[in-house]
Amino acid sequence: MRVKTLWIREEPLRWILAGRKTIEVRVAYPNLTRLNPGDLLLLNGQYRFVIRRIARYRDFEELLACEDPAAIAPGWTPAQLLEALRALYPPEKEALGVIALELMPEEETRGVAGASGFLEETPKGPPGAPDPSGAGPSHPHGSHACTDAAGG
Repeated sequence: MRVKTLWIREEPLRWILAGRKTIEVRVAYPNLTRLNPGDLLLLNGQYRFVIRRIARYRDFEELLACEDPAAIAPGWTPAQLLEALRALYPPEKEALGVIALELMPEEETRGVAGASGFLEETPKGPPGAPDPSGAGPSHPHGSHACTDAAGG
């Protein structure tokens, strides 16, 4: 298990701590692409959350087509969220790809995390397309770009 400190702005951190925000979105910087389900995140150096699921997307539009915007920014419309994400990350950063980290408090994982495939990585992309991580086809069932685990 890897431990990574992740810095979150004040309002999104409050949403996470209140259980309203369960997905943190970042661009695919190399240090983040090495994370795996089950890794521990120290939010702002003190709040312990486990990565339940990781999903990778080509861009913010694909992210919003597959993930629930309310889990990313409660109360925001998809258009507001897209505008905010693009204000944070210029096009050259978005071009790196996008990562959605589904988080849960560490105490909720005790006795559950290792059992029956609870923690999973959800590759993304068009059906049958190679995953950017090199993990194989993007959707093993071949029915659509978003898997059931990602809300699709």
